[in-house]
Amino acid sequence: MKRKHKLSIVVPVFGEIPLHPTIAFEELKLREGPLWAQFFKYGLCGVLSTTVMVMVLLLFQFYMPEFMSDDLPIEQRQWNLRIALFSAFVPANLFAYFTNRWLVFTSGKYGFWSEIGIFTLISIISFSGGEIGKVWMVNAGFANWAAAGAFAVSSALVNFVARKFLVFAR
Repeated sequence: MKRKHKLSIVVPVFGEIPLHPTIAFEELKLREGPLWAQFFKYGLCGVLSTTVMVMVLLLFQFYMPEFMSDDLPIEQRQWNLRIALFSAFVPANLFAYFTNRWLVFTSGKYGFWSEIGIFTLISIISFSGGEIGKVWMVNAGFANWAAAGAFAVSSALVNFVARKFLVFAR
């Protein structure tokens, strides 16, 4: 592969990543720049939307500590965590959609309502997969925070690929 930049690294799948800050920043400013830049910005949007989700969970913990207690029976913990995560899912998903549309992807072949509907459907599918994993983790004795963290990571991995190639495909 012929390099465009003097100072760069080549990473499989992501391609050439410039190491000069000015060039890297220029590529990050592009809406649909190189894949490495898209993935970096997608990750940033994911961290921010996860922060929204965690903030909602912290509100549950702060205002209803007995609801989120690790001392509850397993079935009750699972049910309460399901309610808290679904409550956190709604604002986090909306935040993710709008930040991804603003910073990462260009609208594709769908109109706004179809696009947000498909985006949300993909989120629900990954949410459901995370829910299954979360239940397994709670049953295995992991703390709520560990189960919620694994839930967030698994959702992020599924969502990037689906959103890039399904929601915002042209």
